[in-house]
Amino acid sequence: MTEVIKQKSTLSYFNTFFLFFGVSVIIELFYMGILGVIQGTTLTILELSLSFDNAVINALILANMPPIWRKRFLTWGMLIAVFGVRLVFPILIVFATTDLSLLESFTLAINNPAEYEKIITASHHIVMAFGGIFLLMIFLSFLFNENKDVHWIAIVEKYASRWSSVGDLKILIAILTISIIGFYTPSEILVADEIKKIDKGEIILPMVYGILLFLSIEFLRGILEDDGSKHESNSMEIEREKIENVVNSKLAKGGFASFVYLELIDMSFSFDGVLGAFAVSQNIIIIMLGLGAGAFAVRNLTILMVDRGTVSEYKYLEHGAMWSVGLLAISMIIQIFMHLPHGLIIALAIIPIAIAFIHSVRENKLDKYKI
Repeated sequence: MTEVIKQKSTLSYFNTFFLFFGVSVIIELFYMGILGVIQGTTLTILELSLSFDNAVINALILANMPPIWRKRFLTWGMLIAVFGVRLVFPILIVFATTDLSLLESFTLAINNPAEYEKIITASHHIVMAFGGIFLLMIFLSFLFNENKDVHWIAIVEKYASRWSSVGDLKILIAILTISIIGFYTPSEILVADEIKKIDKGEIILPMVYGILLFLSIEFLRGILEDDGSKHESNSMEIEREKIENVVNSKLAKGGFASFVYLELIDMSFSFDGVLGAFAVSQNIIIIMLGLGAGAFAVRNLTILMVDRGTVSEYKYLEHGAMWSVGLLAISMIIQIFMHLPHGLIIALAIIPIAIAFIHSVRENKLDKYKI
């Protein structure tokens, strides 16, 4: 049985991704033309890149789960990932920012995407404020990490790691950002080529909620991962130890706890992609298809890692993804007040990831030559 798995080609692991991606491209082409395909493909690449580390963690936990729960994660978990997080969550965002009921929001999104997109556009500044500060918190959490021992853009990341020991700088920067934006926020903004009067609370409160969401997720994950002991090792060892404590516990060995824990981690990793998607497209169908294809790719990559017992060696890819998150966060905050071209946003999402990938490949080749 082991030999059959080893002989399985790498591409064959991604059959479901290729199938879903192909169907998605066809739907996007008929639905929005070339722009829809470009936006959907960009979201797929973004989701895969942002969730690359998620695939590594998934593989580590999945390898210790009972076979039945492993299968359920790849089936039930896929439905939750594609239709739950990437379809329902954007609808919940609109439900929370408009007077529509949850059922009305869902019905409108499916039956009248054009009208639904207009509603999202009318709440554009609210979504951008909420998503922008949430993504900024993710980027700042990555940047100000004193345990990080691998630095890509060293001139920035090394100094940020040193300063992180002074205090919780990500909260300070986030609050300072809200204060500055709240002070300078105008009473009127341009929305879909129309001047709209707004209240400062429509921007400040969503940003506060964005910070609360981030801190709540971190708190909840901390509860699940805490084993009551102190750690003084590097960040990767800490993460691995926390995960192993959960998967080796009596409750986790039953399968259900590992499944819930894994879904929680997967969901928390998905928030940045879902919220960042609004910077690329505001069409719910394109968001679901693009991010859904990326979710399939992440699941396939997880299976590949589990079967072969390997993890990725592209050490800068996560860094590129995080810098992409940071640039998308800035772009979303700017889009509270003004429109940015789609081409610029797509470039901000892809270029850091592409450069990080190329740099990682080159570093791997140099390491092989040294050996």
